[in-house]
Amino acid sequence: MPHAQFHRLPTLGVVRLEGTDAIPFLQGQVTADLRLLKTGDSVGAAWCTPQGRVIALMHVLRQDDSLLCVLPRELAAGVAGRLGRFVLRAKVSVSDQSGSLAVAGLAGRPGSGPEAAGGGAILRLPAGRELVVAPGDRIEPAPDTVSVAPATAWEAACIRLGEPEVYASTSEAWIPQMLNLDLLGAVSFRKGCYPGQEIVARTQNLGRIKRRLFRYRVSGAGLPAPGDALTLGQSKVGEVVRSVHHEEAAELLAVVNLEAAGAGLTALDGAVMCSPEPLPYAVPEAAEGP
Repeated sequence: MPHAQFHRLPTLGVVRLEGTDAIPFLQGQVTADLRLLKTGDSVGAAWCTPQGRVIALMHVLRQDDSLLCVLPRELAAGVAGRLGRFVLRAKVSVSDQSGSLAVAGLAGRPGSGPEAAGGGAILRLPAGRELVVAPGDRIEPAPDTVSVAPATAWEAACIRLGEPEVYASTSEAWIPQMLNLDLLGAVSFRKGCYPGQEIVARTQNLGRIKRRLFRYRVSGAGLPAPGDALTLGQSKVGEVVRSVHHEEAAELLAVVNLEAAGAGLTALDGAVMCSPEPLPYAVPEAAEGP
């Protein structure tokens, strides 16, 4: 009987960086410390504007001197193009590989490895999950080892784990701490400079984090989309980060003002109620700043 679930994830794309300078180049662009990665290691990271706003989130896998970056497919071409403008003399090429490489998710069996999906590069994620990147004609579940599950099941698991995502509609909307990236190990405060580093570090050091990522159960007519407003009474207090309707349940993650985080919120002109649900990690309260 299958022990793992295989999820086709066609909304995810892949950006590849190749060349002897691939690692130092991306090291100077994203929030995570890529120097700590050995071949086969992966880490979550954000790429930000100079103002500290997150352009995209990505899972980065090291393959010798090259890097695979998994991110929403709708952002891949734009991210590859914008990163390419910073290459200058660096010995690195940046390309959107979403047309030739597909992404799938594996969950539910520790150590499932590439054999459960017919080969491919493996990015290991928390909670016993993996992302598999392989040519589109090879990314199929291995017979008798996994069962095929819908992409909504993968999305629901990500929401329950409090893992944010950034899409075209929300690119450059939030700083990393608003998305709890500092709590998820996607921000290094000891590495060198990257775009937005001064803003991210100052926000952390001064404790002026007034908005954070929280999870909600959704009921009512409709499912709020990323970027939709959440309200408390007549006041806007947050925005949706990601949402899903899976089986009989609907849930979302939202960036919400800390003082409103424990309250029931509404969306879509009051047609949807959002009830707070716990996250698997602690979210700190705002420190008092001057």
